[in-house]
Amino acid sequence: MGWCSRRRAREGDPPSLAVAPGSQAEKRLLEESFGKIFTEPEPQGWHCAKRLLRNLKPLGLYLRSQSLRFGEDWIFLFLLGISMATISFGLDVVTSKCQRANLWAYDELEGHRHLQYFSWTFYHVALMVGSAAAAKYISAQAAGSGIPELKVALRGVVLHEFFTWRTFLAKLLGVICTLAGGSTIFLGKVGPFVHMATILATLLGKVMVWYTGATENPSRKYELLIAGAAVGVACCFVAPVGGVLFGVEVTGSHFAVRDYWRGFFAATCAALTFRLLAVLNNTRETVAVLFRTSWRVEFPYDLPELLSYAILGSFCGGLCCVFLFCHRNMLMVFQKRPKINEFMKNNRILYAGVVSLVLASLTFPHAVGQYIGARLSMKELLETFFNNMTWGREEAPLGSAAPQPLNLTHDAHWLRWTHSDLSVLEMLALFLVAKFFMLLAATTMSVPAGYFLPVFVYGAALGRLYGELMAKIFPNGIITDGIHMQVTPAGYALAGAAAYSGAVTQTISTALLTFELTGQMSHILPVLVAVLIANAISQRLQPSFFDGIILVKKLPFLPKLSVTKSGGHNIYAEDFMVTDLKYLTRGSKFKDLRALLSSSALKQFPLVDSEESRVLLGSVKRKHLSERLSDQLSAERRLQYLLSQSDGAARPQALELNGCAEKGQKSETSEEKEGPSLDATKTSRTEGTEEEEEPLRRVAAGGGDRLSEREKHVRYHSMVEEWECRQLQEPLRLDELPVDPAPYRLLEKETLYECHDLFSLLGLHTAYVTDMGRLVGVVSLKELKSAVEGCVKGTFVSRAPQQSSGLEDEQEMKVLVDHRLNGSLV
Repeated sequence: MGWCSRRRAREGDPPSLAVAPGSQAEKRLLEESFGKIFTEPEPQGWHCAKRLLRNLKPLGLYLRSQSLRFGEDWIFLFLLGISMATISFGLDVVTSKCQRANLWAYDELEGHRHLQYFSWTFYHVALMVGSAAAAKYISAQAAGSGIPELKVALRGVVLHEFFTWRTFLAKLLGVICTLAGGSTIFLGKVGPFVHMATILATLLGKVMVWYTGATENPSRKYELLIAGAAVGVACCFVAPVGGVLFGVEVTGSHFAVRDYWRGFFAATCAALTFRLLAVLNNTRETVAVLFRTSWRVEFPYDLPELLSYAILGSFCGGLCCVFLFCHRNMLMVFQKRPKINEFMKNNRILYAGVVSLVLASLTFPHAVGQYIGARLSMKELLETFFNNMTWGREEAPLGSAAPQPLNLTHDAHWLRWTHSDLSVLEMLALFLVAKFFMLLAATTMSVPAGYFLPVFVYGAALGRLYGELMAKIFPNGIITDGIHMQVTPAGYALAGAAAYSGAVTQTISTALLTFELTGQMSHILPVLVAVLIANAISQRLQPSFFDGIILVKKLPFLPKLSVTKSGGHNIYAEDFMVTDLKYLTRGSKFKDLRALLSSSALKQFPLVDSEESRVLLGSVKRKHLSERLSDQLSAERRLQYLLSQSDGAARPQALELNGCAEKGQKSETSEEKEGPSLDATKTSRTEGTEEEEEPLRRVAAGGGDRLSEREKHVRYHSMVEEWECRQLQEPLRLDELPVDPAPYRLLEKETLYECHDLFSLLGLHTAYVTDMGRLVGVVSLKELKSAVEGCVKGTFVSRAPQQSSGLEDEQEMKVLVDHRLNGSLV
C-alpha cells in the first residue's frame, strides 16, 4: 500500500484519502494500480486488423447503400428461398440414405426372421423416440405440424418460443427422424417445412431490420410469415405457383394482393434451387418435374368420364369426412380422459416408441407389409400410383410367378403390387384400410411431422383403386361414337390425390399442385371437378384437418362464417356485446385505479369523459396504469414522507383513518385475490424487505429508544397507512399516461359479418361499441367467437345485460395458449 502511495505521489497525483487496510476500497485501489502497471499486451497483428477494418469500412458502407438501393426485400426473399431449398434437398438425401441402409441391413439378415424383425422394428422405434425427444427436450413448440399455430400467429396472437432457433433446430432434427421412417410411419414434411420457413423468415427479418436500420412493425412481420409459408410448400413439392396458393389457403383467412410478388419470388427461388441441386447431385438428368408421366394427350378422357371423376370426388369427400371425424374425436377423448391425458403428457417418448413399434410390426415385409408395399418410400408410392400402366392388365401374364426380387429397378416398382395370393385390387384395398388406421395412430404422436403428404398419397391410392376398377369394368374402354377410349387409372390417381388432400385441408390449390408435380395438364377439367365436389362435401360436414386441431387445442381463432348463412346479416353487435363495463373517467383517483386493477384482468381499459356522459375518449393499457400506480406508492416516496415526519415533532395527527384503515385492509385482501395481475402494484407496498423496513421503522419511531418494539411497529404501520391513504386520494393525471385516442370502435348496428371481417382483417382482440360517441358496450374475441358458432349451428340467442365482463385478458390468453401448446397431443 505504501509503495502505491509513494508511486502516486511521485507522479504528481493528488493525495488519496485514507483507506482502511483490508477494506473493499483498498482492494479496488490495488486492482486499478496493478491494472495500470501490468497491462495485457495486444496480440500480434491486432493493429493491422484494426487498420484493415478501418480501411474496409467505406467499402462496406458503399455495398450496403447499393444493396439498399436495389431493395432489401429482394435480397431477403432470395436468401430465404435458397436456404430452405438447400435444407429440403439435404434432408431428402439424408433420409433416402437412411431408408436404403435399413433395407440393406434387412436384406443382409435374410434367412433369420427374428433378427430381421428386430432390425426392422428397432430402426423405426429408435427414429421416433429420437423425434419425440427432440420435441420434448429442445423445444416443445416443435411438436406437430405447426400450421394450426401459424394460423393463430398470423391473427396476432403471440406464441411463446414459436419462432426461435431452438424450435427450428428441434423441428429439423425431429422431421429428419420422422421422414427416415418412410411409409411405415406414414408422415410427411410439408407442415414442418412451412413452420421452419416462417421461423427463418422471422430471424432473417430481424437481421434485415438491423442491416437497414429500420424499425420492426407487425405488418412487416405478417408479410415475412406469408412469404415463409409459400417457400415451405414450394421447396417440398418444387411447385412455386401451387405452393404460394396452397400457403395462402391454409394459413390465412384474408390475403393482401401486395404480398403475392413476395411469395412467388421466394417460392420460385426455392423451386429453382431445389431442381438445380438435384441436377448437380446426379439425382436428375435435367431440370424436370418430380413425377414424370407418359399419358396420351390427344384424347386423355371422354365426356362420359367426367361423371366418373365426379363420383370419385364424392367418394373422396365422404371418406375424408369419416377420417376428420375420427381424428378430431380421438384427440378429444384423449384430452377429456384425465388418466390418458396425464399419461400422454408425461410419457410422450414412451408413447411414440409404442406406436412406432405397432406400426413397424404391421408393415413387417415378411408379414402384412408384403401386401401393402412396405418396402416402398413415400415418393416411390406416388411414382407407382402415377404409373401409366394398367396393373390389372399387366399382372395377368405374370400369373403365379416366383417371389419378386428384392432389388427392383426404378421402372419395376409397380411389381410390389403383384402377389400370388392377392390381386392388385385386393392389395390396394388392404393398403387403404391399413393406412387409414395407421395414419390416425401416427397423428397422435407428439413429434415434428407433416400430415399433407400422407393424405396426398392416400388419395392417390384411392384414385388408383377406383381407376383399376374402371379399367376392369370397361376392359375395352368407354365407347363413344364407335371409338374406344381406354381408361387411364393414373389419371384417376391424380384426381384422387388432389381431391382427397384438398378435402382434408379444404383447399382448391391442390389441383394446381398436382399439375406442377406431374407436369400433366391434360386432366385439368376432371381433376377440378373431383376437387370441387370433394371440397363441397367436406366443408359442409366437417371442419378442416388444421381447424380441427385448433378446436382440440382451444386456440384463440375465429371459426369460418359461411357466406350461405343469411342469419349473420340479422345479428348485430348490440346482440352479443358486453354491457357491464370497466372504465376510467377524467376525474378518477388513484384509489379508483387500484380498485379497477384489482377487480379486472383486462389488458386495456376504456377512458370516458364522465360517469354520466360516458363519451369514449380513448383507451389506456394496463401496464401503463400499473406503472403509474407503482410510482405513486413507491418505497422512495414513502421514505421521503417518513423522513419529513421525523424532522419535526412527532405529530400523532387525528388521522382520517376511519375510512383509511378500512381501505388499507381492503387493499391487502384485494391484493391477495388479484394474483399476478397486480404484481407491479404489490411490489410498491411489499418491496421493502427486512433490511429496508428496519431503518424505516427507526425513522418512524423518531429516534425514541424509549418506545417498545410493539409501539414502534404500530406507529410505523399507522404512518404508512396514513401516507398511502393520502396518495390514493390524489387525482389521476391523464397527461402523464400514454392514451390511445383512437381505439377500434363498432356501431351497435354492425352486422355479424362486418364484425367478423374487421376482427379477421385487423387481428383485433377487443373493440368498443359506441352510440353517438357514447360507450355502450364492448366486444371481445370470446363474444364474437360464440356468436359465430351460434349462427353456424343455428343456436344463437341475443344476450341480456351481463353481470360480469366477458372480455379475456390477452396476457392470460398467451399463458393459456402456451400451456395448451406444451400439453397438446398433436
